[in-house]
Amino acid sequence: MKQGLTVKDVTLGMKSSVKAYLMARAYAETMRAAVDEIEREILAEAPLTNDLEVNHGLPAREIREPKYVYLCDDDILLQDYYRETNKRLRAAKLKPNSMPDDHCPALVAESLQREAEHLVIDTTADMLGEEDFLHRLLCHGMKTYHQFIDLVCKLIVNMPGFECKV
Repeated sequence: MKQGLTVKDVTLGMKSSVKAYLMARAYAETMRAAVDEIEREILAEAPLTNDLEVNHGLPAREIREPKYVYLCDDDILLQDYYRETNKRLRAAKLKPNSMPDDHCPALVAESLQREAEHLVIDTTADMLGEEDFLHRLLCHGMKTYHQFIDLVCKLIVNMPGFECKV
């Protein structure tokens, strides 16, 4: 690792990657909220059941939160749920016609966010003179991974003259 780094060593690539990350994160968070709202409406109308938990001795319950849909094991109900979700996301203009039916716009946005996170890590590793940094960072766990990204973002956004315009 390079020693004696200062603010002057922060690269344009780091600044650009932080801007990209902040925009990707905002997009992912707003898309997730919008998709979850539609999925909650569908689950309120036709709740799924937690078959996978029931198969392991837990009591049956209705699934009303999108993040628990994976617990349903009824293929017919799941196909209906995904078909209705696809229909409503397209009607709400959250899912473009070019996106395949089996893709979720929130997951696509979250994937873009992860790519931007990796860009932040890679550009920072370049400045630090580190190789294989993403791998080593991930070996320390997701908490450390997210702390590092937050630290780099705080460094960049607090620099004089930093702007993040769309």
